[in-house]
Amino acid sequence: MATLTQASITARKVIRSGLIGFVVITVLWYLGGALIRYYQTLNPAPLPNPTTDFGQLPKIDFPESESRPKLVLELPTGSIPTFVDRMRVYTQPVKRSTFTDAEKAIETAAALGFLFKPEQKSGSNYVWTNQDQLNSRLDMNIISGHFSLTRQWQNNPALASMASFTSDKAVIMDTENYLSRVGLLNSDIVGVEKVTYLKDDGGKLAVALSLSDADFVQLDLFRKNLDEVDPASKTKEVVASYPFYRGDPNKGLIRVIVSGSKNLSDKIINLSYGYNKIDYTKNGTYPIKTGEEAWAELESGSGFVYQGDSKAAEVKIRRVFLGYYDADVSTGYAMPVYIFLGDQGFTAYVSAVDESWIKK
Repeated sequence: MATLTQASITARKVIRSGLIGFVVITVLWYLGGALIRYYQTLNPAPLPNPTTDFGQLPKIDFPESESRPKLVLELPTGSIPTFVDRMRVYTQPVKRSTFTDAEKAIETAAALGFLFKPEQKSGSNYVWTNQDQLNSRLDMNIISGHFSLTRQWQNNPALASMASFTSDKAVIMDTENYLSRVGLLNSDIVGVEKVTYLKDDGGKLAVALSLSDADFVQLDLFRKNLDEVDPASKTKEVVASYPFYRGDPNKGLIRVIVSGSKNLSDKIINLSYGYNKIDYTKNGTYPIKTGEEAWAELESGSGFVYQGDSKAAEVKIRRVFLGYYDADVSTGYAMPVYIFLGDQGFTAYVSAVDESWIKK
């Protein structure tokens, strides 16, 4: 018959063995999990096929390139990087003519200070004029809602001496507050601004060197980057961020030129509005070309080239990346493009969606 001491020794041995077994199992569990994750990293499961929700897509309607210099790749890595094999395409509703177009246009014009009856230049183009000192004029396409507001600031030379700008931030805040009050500020164009200082140069606007040297300030508002979020991430990790570019990459969807006047009829001397709405909730993934394929297309004369200030016969391409093209006139979809940046503001675009998904 076992003694109490022997029983105690046996119990301790059993507990010790159990603890060792538990530690071994725990280590093997975590080690096995780590090995599985490492294997999955080296051999990821293939992605599902792109959804191609909208079938074949319309071709991007780029503007005509004014000129096309010889292009030379001179990238930091020496070669075009490897990009993703798919991108999202978003719906961008095409505005159609409705019975309320004229009413909405008149409301917008009134908010901008144009209260008199417009002149109807065509079925879709209305023009308002104010017989004020600055000969204020508003030209609007009542279907798209795009417009251009101009004032002849030269008629009041004192405007150029009213500059009281304190900071870029203050100019941005004041201008965006104004746009919000008149119903022209959308959430997807807040936060991406470009400030340009301007001065009076013999009755013409020229670039000034600093805010303190500026008589006027130009503010361009661009659409926010589209962030691609990792669906498997609990913290909604952003794995890629894609910018929007326009035909003129320096001109925002909204461009405002402001004076230092406190009077709104003198403060906004120019306002260009070309915003098109995107429905970010309706999108689908599409296969895209490789960077090498896009470069070959650009070299062969396809795509669109904006030469900027450069008039050189040869331009070196310094960066290549993916983004979206913000067209002046919507074709129904916001589509991805390859963007090529070179010296002196040179910018070029090539449609990124695989040609098999573009309507001929």
